[in-house]
Amino acid sequence: MPEFVSVPVPTDRVQEVYELLSREPFRPSAERNVGGDGRSEVWTPSMIDRMFIESSSAMRQILLAIAEGAPGWITIKDISLVSGLTARQVAASLGPFEKRVRGRYSMSSWPFEARHFVDAGIFKYSMSPETADRIITLAEDVRQHEGGDDRK
Repeated sequence: MPEFVSVPVPTDRVQEVYELLSREPFRPSAERNVGGDGRSEVWTPSMIDRMFIESSSAMRQILLAIAEGAPGWITIKDISLVSGLTARQVAASLGPFEKRVRGRYSMSSWPFEARHFVDAGIFKYSMSPETADRIITLAEDVRQHEGGDDRK
């Protein structure tokens, strides 16, 4: 939870402060790559860190399973086998994750790729080697911090 500070503001300028606080926080232009819908298109290392840390245990396991399979393509069944989650739990975790990615992080895409393989009638998931390395490192950091294995 963020910390708050009290700042004295003249009464006639309070509305300006509210308007300023309602804007997107300033980030250097090097970190911004915004699409036509106003959402960012590039997952920076700090955004990947934040996304992983704020994810549920189940979503962390899903991210780690995709990362461990990178740069190859894996199915929900593969993710289920690696993570110890049921296929239903994997599928059920992706909906809220989608909403969080778009709402909380203002990103236009997931930190991994999802592709519909029409011939097989399934979706497969893949992650860039750079993102995969970061996720694997974060998962290990969380395991060490929590004093155990993140998987069940």
